Amino acid sequence: MRGKVFIYLSALFICIFIFSCKCNKNTDDLEKISIENAYHKATSIFASDYFDDIRYVILETTEESLIGNNPNVYLAKDKIIIISDKQCSTFDKNTGKFICNIGHIGNDPEGSISLLGWFNEASSQIYFPKGNRRNIIYNCDGIFIGNQSDPDFTDGFYDVDNYDYFDSEKLVMHLPETANKPDRIYIYKDTTVVSYFPSMGDDKSKLSAHMDNIQDIKTFNLPNTEREVINITYKDGLQSGFIPSEQVFWHHDKKLYFRELFNDTIYEVGLTGLKPVKCFDFGSLKWERDERYNAKNKNTIYPLDIFENENVLWLRFVVNLYHKEDVEVYNAIYDKKKGVTIISPFEEGLKDDLNNFIPLQPSSSTSTSEFVQIASVEDIKMWFDKHPEQKDYPSEISKLRYLSEEDNPVVIILK
Repeated sequence: MRGKVFIYLSALFICIFIFSCKCNKNTDDLEKISIENAYHKATSIFASDYFDDIRYVILETTEESLIGNNPNVYLAKDKIIIISDKQCSTFDKNTGKFICNIGHIGNDPEGSISLLGWFNEASSQIYFPKGNRRNIIYNCDGIFIGNQSDPDFTDGFYDVDNYDYFDSEKLVMHLPETANKPDRIYIYKDTTVVSYFPSMGDDKSKLSAHMDNIQDIKTFNLPNTEREVINITYKDGLQSGFIPSEQVFWHHDKKLYFRELFNDTIYEVGLTGLKPVKCFDFGSLKWERDERYNAKNKNTIYPLDIFENENVLWLRFVVNLYHKEDVEVYNAIYDKKKGVTIISPFEEGLKDDLNNFIPLQPSSSTSTSEFVQIASVEDIKMWFDKHPEQKDYPSEISKLRYLSEEDNPVVIILK
């Protein structure tokens, strides 16, 4: 989810969450975003309270441009980038016209081991995994740019590695603590490390990296989403869970922000370290650090996604992450100007009271304040079928009625 970050996984079951949900002890004076009170008063969220414009872009459907399953959508200056399990494709941002496919799988110098890459908004480049800590780079016109190598890696079965851009020239990566390395952040250019510093996680992992110590691994999808949860139970009774698609970096107003997994503090990333800038107030729903491996832990919040523009900070969070039968997902929107938080069940999305159309559920945002989501033709047709009385749609919505099930999905851009 947040349109600038892709979390690489070299293997699905080699990652374990090991972070906490505790405000840094030096954050008492930070702006607090109230969550608990709004959670207990969950209500509907309306798009018109936060957004002025909603655009629908129909992606051209050709044999070359067919999009695969569970696509991720990103916005460049004048292009839409769609990355799925099938291919990476670009479309014109205004018209939806197909432009080209980017990259290919292969052992040749310009090939990759997967097309599930991540998009660098600052440089308008896409990074695909090459294997052995290497990546290949393409621009949005499908032109091969070169190779890139990561300065470090997670040496064991610990957690996910997160990648993003620091600026147009430098990249940033977050790596989890391991048996002999702390939780850490690198800022680097090409193969040169510009800056390195521990983040707010542990100095050493408290969980074993050995598969022999794992008793059970179970997976399930978060309700009403395509996002997978992997829960791992250890022989000593500890439990850990992670959501491979979540994001820890995001951009707003030319600044890079970071939140640690299980952590309720928001940090601005600088060349010399992390500066705390805001803190979520989870109240009695806080997932305390000492309880993060407790299999019986219930009724606590796990932060998932953060999107941001000049008006709002959007938090998506999970309650009861370790309990499939009770797990719930919520959207929380914090109005920066009013200092007010409104929370709604994820399944409701944002009610589109501007157009009276399908609920809005962005999956990423850009540094220029655009929120974006991708909607399947199936969901769109289902809305029309369930709301036959609604006739007075804007023309760009009315023409969505004529899409076929074989057509590419529709991209929705909110500003």
